[in-house]
Amino acid sequence: NMEEWFDWVDRTDRVIGVTSREDAHRLGLFHRAVHLYAWGMNGGLILQKRSNSKDLEPGLWTVSCSGHVDRGESYEFAATREMTEELNVSIEQSDLRELLRSDPCPENGYEFIRSYQVSQPINPVADSSEISDLREIGLLELYEWMAREPTHFASSFRYLFPLARKKFSKLT
Repeated sequence: NMEEWFDWVDRTDRVIGVTSREDAHRLGLFHRAVHLYAWGMNGGLILQKRSNSKDLEPGLWTVSCSGHVDRGESYEFAATREMTEELNVSIEQSDLRELLRSDPCPENGYEFIRSYQVSQPINPVADSSEISDLREIGLLELYEWMAREPTHFASSFRYLFPLARKKFSKLT
């Protein structure tokens, strides 16, 4: 695997250096990530199940799409790149509506996370190296599932979803 490089940022999300992915996670260095909430063709939220080969939280359910912001990238560019890489869906930055900005904490892996809603329904095709399953689910069913089996979900999803869901808007 090629080494991934991230901007290392301070408590105010200003770049102070460069870090490898490995060091960022091993040392708890602040870095950046994106989470995308996308709806499927039937109106349900798309969830992905992380591949069992992932080094962090393998086999757990999480947002439609997520990923790190690479060195020198904007949050918005990373969001569109991740949608293409993980779900084979091409979107423009104008298709993103920012929902939430989250500061680094243990629950989100010490990441500054910007969460976005994708403005139109998608028909995703999972990258099998990243994702073992996709599911389109209604919000009520998702709330019940999370209450019944919280350990089936990634910690960052359990932490951020309740905050992001308050900001969802109807798709036009």
